Amino acid sequence: MVLNIRTLFLQVHAFGDFKRHPAHHSSWSAPEPDAQPWHPFKSRLEFDVAELALKVALNNAQTDRLLDICRRCARQSEKFTFQNHKDVRAKWDAASQRFTKDVVSIPFADKSWNFDVYYRDLWGWATDLLNDPYLFPHFHFDAQHLSKFNGQSFEHFVDEPFMAQNFWDSQSQLPPDAKPLAFILYADKTKLSSFGSVKGYPVVVQLANLPTDIRNGQGMGGGYIVGWLPVANFKATVWHKSFEQILSSLATKSSMGQWFECLDRVQCWFFPLILILLSDFEEQSTMSLTRGIRALWPCPICLVPHNKLGDMSHCYPHCTSSKDTAEEREEVLKGYGLHDIQNALWTMKSTDVHHALLWDKLHFHSGGEWSDHLWVELQKYYQKHPNQVMNISFMDNSVHEDISKMIIYATHDILTEQGCPLGYLLLHCIRLYLKLDMYASLEVHMAKTISSDRHTHRMFSAILHQYISKTADENGKNWNYPKLHMDLHIFDDVKAKGATRNYNTKPNEKMHGSLKDSYLLWTNFRDVAEQILRINQWQVVADHIRQRLYEHNEHQHQLHEEDLLEEEDFIVNVVECPISTDSSFHVKLESKQPLETFDAIEKAHRDNQVFGNFRVKLNNFLNVLLPSSDIPLPDGKQDKVIIGRLLFLFECLIGDCKFPLALIHPFDVPTGQHSRKDRDLNLFRV
Repeated sequence: MVLNIRTLFLQVHAFGDFKRHPAHHSSWSAPEPDAQPWHPFKSRLEFDVAELALKVALNNAQTDRLLDICRRCARQSEKFTFQNHKDVRAKWDAASQRFTKDVVSIPFADKSWNFDVYYRDLWGWATDLLNDPYLFPHFHFDAQHLSKFNGQSFEHFVDEPFMAQNFWDSQSQLPPDAKPLAFILYADKTKLSSFGSVKGYPVVVQLANLPTDIRNGQGMGGGYIVGWLPVANFKATVWHKSFEQILSSLATKSSMGQWFECLDRVQCWFFPLILILLSDFEEQSTMSLTRGIRALWPCPICLVPHNKLGDMSHCYPHCTSSKDTAEEREEVLKGYGLHDIQNALWTMKSTDVHHALLWDKLHFHSGGEWSDHLWVELQKYYQKHPNQVMNISFMDNSVHEDISKMIIYATHDILTEQGCPLGYLLLHCIRLYLKLDMYASLEVHMAKTISSDRHTHRMFSAILHQYISKTADENGKNWNYPKLHMDLHIFDDVKAKGATRNYNTKPNEKMHGSLKDSYLLWTNFRDVAEQILRINQWQVVADHIRQRLYEHNEHQHQLHEEDLLEEEDFIVNVVECPISTDSSFHVKLESKQPLETFDAIEKAHRDNQVFGNFRVKLNNFLNVLLPSSDIPLPDGKQDKVIIGRLLFLFECLIGDCKFPLALIHPFDVPTGQHSRKDRDLNLFRV
């Protein structure tokens, strides 16, 4: 017998080195690696592209664009020299305009405090727009006074800033042949981080010489970030010292003017001025140095006492910074407890800060009068109703705007005059607020619309004061707040600067989203201002090049179309058509149906009383519309606008002429006597 004795070896290892090893089997070994591990993708390249799209969460359109770029690279028809991210960054930087960084030193509490301010040359930015061949035809350098014919007389109307009174007055004060170059500046803080601990303070510029559709759009001619202000505790002094740096390139030119040769080879003598300042009430107080809601005269536009803000029946004198001497300014200001402190905007000649500050629809109505007051007050009457929306807090002013437009239809059956008289009275007040907001949102104003606007404001004020007086004993709410008072200035601002969309901060507020994205995706969360501004410049360059590419493609397509027309000798003959087909027709007839008799139409729609006696109604209509002579249907469009439901589209053959017609059920036709609720809440039953 053989005894097999195995020797045991004992080894000691540190516990941190402990690990398990896979088992070894003599009958099994690991297989060879898969020769095509990217399966089911057809190649490793396809997997890499798909994985990249997955990791960075590209949407469908972005994924399609990435694949299109890959196919273009595969064709090798274009140069592609990028080797790494540094090459890409270098190209963006080469195409971008750099911001200037200055340090503003402020003495405070026996110490000097330094703040960084970033800005771009405002004059250089303006000349870039003037040199743009696609933008230049849209510029307006002279004040305009236009009228429209209302059927009886010509009536003056305003829409753009260069058609309003202040632009006219500004040009009247300039030397002969001089042109105002009117700047619009927006400044407002925004929270960059989710918890609001990091804030940004961008300054955005636009030119009022361009139409609103371009100015409030994206790309060249739209809003452009030209500055980044520091956020400080003693902000008034810091703000004005920093803003003075941003205005530095315009200050001397605003006094002496600046000659510039435009693209039409005409030498223009431009005088820059700040026509409009856009901001919330907090920033308006900083700009005008009125010390906000705690001031004795808190309004940045007029001299209303702080205890009269709720009185909307009285107008007060406007503030002014136009006094020439320090003694004159001091004499005016000392009576109101104010001091003659240096304002950065005083460096700009022909600029009055109190005239440049305006009512803002986004902050003063949707994000102020409605969200903080009328909406909060309405919620008190809904405590017994399990409506979820009443218990949700919204931060987006656009959401509040949508809620305000729908709230009447959602509540008029609940807050009745019998069941809840105070809630009903508040609904009546909200209805007038919405009507006032509607008038304020008009894009074209005339004397009669402004008169209607002011009448609506007086009605709103009267009903609101009724509600305030009836709830004074049980409601401790303070209705004496600045944004309510600012409604008094709405239509003075319209006459001075044009439609409110010219100075609505909503287009500029949208830029905050891209700034927050840049903070979260592109920065290292330290010294973020310079990093965010660099990314913003890259985005501006990308938008500009993309627009030029679009114009290039359109031009090439047009040339291709012209070549095809020449080669095929294709001639378009205008067919006989008695009806104008210009853009005044908003409804176009599509595929034609087989010819039908009047009897067939009436039988097909016999369940619809609208089609009763259809042939008789049509005959009466045509007898009114068509003249008794052989003159065809008059050209041009009717000015009358109706609201209705489109029921039936058809063509009527009269002699050899076909007339496209429509049967419409009008919604504004009375359906009976209006109830008091319908009149109070402006409801139409259809």
